[in-house]
Amino acid sequence: MQLEPGQTALVTGAANGIGRALALAFRAAGLHVVGTDVNAAALQALAAAALADGGAARFTVQTLDVRDAAAVEALAASLDANGGVQVLCNNAGVLVPRSVWEHSDAEWRWLFDVNVHGVMNGLRAFVPRMLASGEPAHVVNTCSMGGFLASPMLGAYGATKFAVRALTESLQYDLQARGAKVGVSLLAPGAVKTAIFDARHAGNSGADADDRASEGAREMMRQGTAAAGMEPAAIAAEVLLAIREGRYWVFPHAYMVPAIVENAGSIVARQEPAFDFAKAWKTGQD
Repeated sequence: MQLEPGQTALVTGAANGIGRALALAFRAAGLHVVGTDVNAAALQALAAAALADGGAARFTVQTLDVRDAAAVEALAASLDANGGVQVLCNNAGVLVPRSVWEHSDAEWRWLFDVNVHGVMNGLRAFVPRMLASGEPAHVVNTCSMGGFLASPMLGAYGATKFAVRALTESLQYDLQARGAKVGVSLLAPGAVKTAIFDARHAGNSGADADDRASEGAREMMRQGTAAAGMEPAAIAAEVLLAIREGRYWVFPHAYMVPAIVENAGSIVARQEPAFDFAKAWKTGQD
């Protein structure tokens, strides 16, 4: 799909990290951008940064909780008057590192509501409109290498990303069956320099015992991403290239792809799962 001035890209989770980089990259490409997030202050900072270039393309931000299906639908309807959305990036996501039995019911549901239901709410609101327009469009769902490779302390997060991977592949098949002009990309990065490890469910203040127990894992992951994480802008550049090339798989951390093959081989061989901590934060230069 060609990315051209006059088209509109909507990015969820746009206030920070990959979402922020995507919003700015689409802006630089001349597209109208709608950035959404639950963090209103960070959204305003994003808008100020985007509009500082003085470009002619519109750049708007809107506070949005992707868990709220009615709010996502209302946003989609409001954008119809301006030609709708041609590029949808379902990017909003949260992560809390814990052993699988340590998540409270509320925290577990929060992770799935944002990471999985948030994606589905976006698809339900925007894909029918893309199909009705008959014009080329593209959907990017942010998954993770965690959607292919399970890790300790990331069981709930990985479960959500395995789900995103499955539903995105089914989306591709459903659109192909219709002969639709809507392309699909699955973004599956490894470590990225973002603030995702600081995410907390509203019920966890950081002072309670359960939340303090996960702080060691958070700090280990922060250090790992600081050392080996990719810059969000590099991720965004790869996404825009994938859209232009009509490419489904987007693996910015290409050096991790052989691990998927290795993992598949161990499954076929019925080997007992074992996590290699020595490789966990391996960089592309190692």
